[in-house]
Amino acid sequence: MKASEYDRFGPWAVEISEDDPPPPLFLPYLTRAETPLLSVKIPRDIERRDANPDMHLYDYMVTLYAEDLVILQRVGERVREHIFLYHDIQYLRYDEDLLKGNLHLGLPGNAFDLPFSTVSSELMQRMVAQIRDLYCENVARVALPEKPGRVMEGLSHYFSGLLARGQTHEPQFGLLAAQVNQPVAAHESGTLSRVFYGVAGKTLLESLHLSDGRELTIISRGQDFKYKWQTIYAKAFTYVPLTNIRDVRWEDDARHPAVSWMIIETPAEALSFALMGDNPFRPTYDRFLTAVAGAHKQMTYA
Repeated sequence: MKASEYDRFGPWAVEISEDDPPPPLFLPYLTRAETPLLSVKIPRDIERRDANPDMHLYDYMVTLYAEDLVILQRVGERVREHIFLYHDIQYLRYDEDLLKGNLHLGLPGNAFDLPFSTVSSELMQRMVAQIRDLYCENVARVALPEKPGRVMEGLSHYFSGLLARGQTHEPQFGLLAAQVNQPVAAHESGTLSRVFYGVAGKTLLESLHLSDGRELTIISRGQDFKYKWQTIYAKAFTYVPLTNIRDVRWEDDARHPAVSWMIIETPAEALSFALMGDNPFRPTYDRFLTAVAGAHKQMTYA
């Protein structure tokens, strides 16, 4: 088995199958009779030339069941087992930056990160899609706002393409807000102020905010700002079930008066996203999320 596993080893995550069985280190923990919906093993971050058949070649094995997911984590020669119920996952964040990927599970007091190589992005995205289906299962949809506004001109080709593909393949997701790349310095008064706060050549990065009435999806560049000499290749997808939104508030940026931060409170942690204060989508977006949070509070304390 070790020789066969070594022969097929590479930087990619692998779906468990007859040809690619579970890593030997994890076998003693696979005692459930329930058939998995999906099971994936994620390799160590090492070059193949540094690997050999006698090594433990995989750091994680992730198995999705109907009610929960199980992560087996290699810690040296031992295994740590993590079991998470889907309804305990407050949000997901999926990041890609060139060859580095990460799946972040937002859980109250127990966040978990799964690093992976983006050569496995198709399989990892399939895993994320399945988790999202499961944690939104049997959740009623809320009504989306009526046409909150037209998309602002200036979205990059990449983000315009994401929006177009989403409206084609997932028409149930409606646009709540869009932020285009926008220089911050253009909204600051005075050269001294711009230099003091370091905003010269600084740009607020674009983002898309969508919902299907069950989940909020925010697509961004993985960071809020960039300077003109930076090239950003990263992309991040944050998924928040609407039932997990406890509160929403807006805070002005102390360094950049033209920028506002949308703070979304979940039981796991507060998530923050930057928009220009005069973003035309903001009023409708704010009313929608405030209503969602208010409805949840009423359900909680009823």
